[in-house]
Amino acid sequence: MIEPSMRKEFETWVETARPPLAEQPALGLAALMTTAAFVDPVAQVPIFDAIAAATAASNNGAARATQIAAALPWVTEGKPRIALPRALWDDYWAIVAEPPSPAAGELDLTLAVVALGSRYDQRMIDACEAALLEFDSVHELIAQPEVRLTTADLESHAADSLAHDLLSMLTANGYDIEVIDADTVVLPGDYPAQNRTNRRILQLHDIWHLVAGYGFTPAGEVAISGFQMAQFGQNYSTRFLATVATKAAVHAPAMMDMLLTVMFDGWRHGRATKELIAVPWHQRIADPIERVRAELGIRPLDSAAVRMMEALTPAAA
Repeated sequence: MIEPSMRKEFETWVETARPPLAEQPALGLAALMTTAAFVDPVAQVPIFDAIAAATAASNNGAARATQIAAALPWVTEGKPRIALPRALWDDYWAIVAEPPSPAAGELDLTLAVVALGSRYDQRMIDACEAALLEFDSVHELIAQPEVRLTTADLESHAADSLAHDLLSMLTANGYDIEVIDADTVVLPGDYPAQNRTNRRILQLHDIWHLVAGYGFTPAGEVAISGFQMAQFGQNYSTRFLATVATKAAVHAPAMMDMLLTVMFDGWRHGRATKELIAVPWHQRIADPIERVRAELGIRPLDSAAVRMMEALTPAAA
């Protein structure tokens, strides 16, 4: 449990973009990720690049802090405070208060993190739109006609096809091609980047699991969130990773480094892979996964940290 006084400090770190990275290595990194999610989404790529490089280079909190400060000079003095909606913080802390548990449903956490978006104010919504538009592939996607796959589109394909593999996975797990109703994630107003990518990723999430080599496990979900965020700047992924990092820092600090490695292995993989959000996936579902990988230049994830985390959570895997 995180005490009210520490919550208040954490909120200050986030809202001023001044986390105590050396003094509070775990919570400080979680706060910096939360700044990327809620305060400055446009800065999420340099923030995550800096954390990825620092955590890969050293296990020492002070050394990490020094490296991050060199990449992001503003973390030393901070920025003018931007107050976040009180309701957002209250819902955030309600999620963080629940200890991580293999028995907890992944969908429950997903829906809780999705719901945080309902607490965003106008500044935050506008910032998320701007963050998405930093990616060329998002502009390409907006310019395309929208095509939404259905379960019927996956039927009657060859046994070695992406469609067959996807349908088999969905059927075996009782999943739907869209985790939640895509029409419920549409924002009112002129937000083409958010509305289009929010609907799009609901259809592509499981496809990317298969094609990019992410297991359908808690570790796989954490890692693919890093991949998705790196691919097109999805704010859901940023706030999911920030929330998971904060939960770990509060409840399981000994696991923090492994969790960060899982996150940032996915992040680096996403940064190294061509942007995939605008690929016409409906034209690829009849192809074998290996052909899709070869033609798009996708190398499946190879992460020792993901394998270790999966080994430590056999009940969830």
